Amino acid sequence: MERRKILAAVTIGQAPRTDVTGDILPLLPEHVELREYGALDERSYEQVMAAFHPRPGEQVLVSRMRDGRQARMTEGYVLPLVQAKIHQAEEEGADAVLLLCTGAFPRFEHRTILLEPQSMLHAVVRRLADGRRVGLLVPMEDQIEQAYRFWGGHGIDITVVHASPYLGFDGVRAAAAQFRGQDLAFLCTDCMGYTVAMKEAIRQETGLPVILPRTLVIRVLSELLV
Repeated sequence: MERRKILAAVTIGQAPRTDVTGDILPLLPEHVELREYGALDERSYEQVMAAFHPRPGEQVLVSRMRDGRQARMTEGYVLPLVQAKIHQAEEEGADAVLLLCTGAFPRFEHRTILLEPQSMLHAVVRRLADGRRVGLLVPMEDQIEQAYRFWGGHGIDITVVHASPYLGFDGVRAAAAQFRGQDLAFLCTDCMGYTVAMKEAIRQETGLPVILPRTLVIRVLSELLV
């Protein structure tokens, strides 16, 4: 009998991420078990929001609490919590670890395969765009500047709008409408929180192809977990 393999999904918010698993579970091979870990599992919403004090140049991150509320945090606050969850997942038998965030992070310590979506997403988008401009959707207005910095640093020409996937479907659709009529190769959502349903709504609103990070990374990992 084929040994079951374990994929650990580590969110920078709280687990379980019921808003994510409905989209990714159907894409996993039958012999792969998904286990979820949340960096903020032992923190309250109030503790997280009280700790949100970004320093100049520090990355702003957005995720979801277990009750569905949006949580904003800084890189410095969440990094050691994410590292602890990676270690826990490996100790509990994970064959691979997926970070459920498209942000840029310093190198994490790990023994198994660790997939951090941002570098892969940037590489795929850069190659597919082939010099053309790409439309990018980010959750928060204060992430627009860092998006231009991160994506531009990888040689990708972007135009950015914002709408949080955690604050309702209508805002995402309205933000996507801003891309209509622009000369863009395709669109990309820069957060693991955007859903397959949102992708389809964005495509219908703009007529453009859309890259969705959550399904992209799962399809890659499924190739490895055979």
